[in-house]
Amino acid sequence: MRRETVNITRAVDLLEANLMDVARVTEWANLMGYKNPKKFSRRFLRHYTVRPQPVLEYTRLKSIIDQLRNTNRSNFDIARTHGIPDEKGLNKFTNYHLDSSPTDLKKMPEQKIREKLERLGSKVR
Repeated sequence: MRRETVNITRAVDLLEANLMDVARVTEWANLMGYKNPKKFSRRFLRHYTVRPQPVLEYTRLKSIIDQLRNTNRSNFDIARTHGIPDEKGLNKFTNYHLDSSPTDLKKMPEQKIREKLERLGSKVR
């Protein structure tokens, strides 16, 4: 059975709605109905003028920060729901992208988090 592709303009909305099920661009492409992730990536790039990987990372980081700051869930649980193996992987992921550990992000003033995300987001826009 052939699955219909979703209009590329809905890609980011669909990602945000299904973020816990999407850890890689391949999974995102499948969610959008593409059998070939390269085709999805080309269409995404053509429409949004940015590759899907940085958008996926930015969206995941925003969600991770929100859960770190606004829930009492453990770092392990937050990591697992974002397709990261464990809290050590979560630490590596946040340090790599934001130069901050999950614990630092929990305690960090909102303004500083916005600045870090803005620097990362400027690459996405």
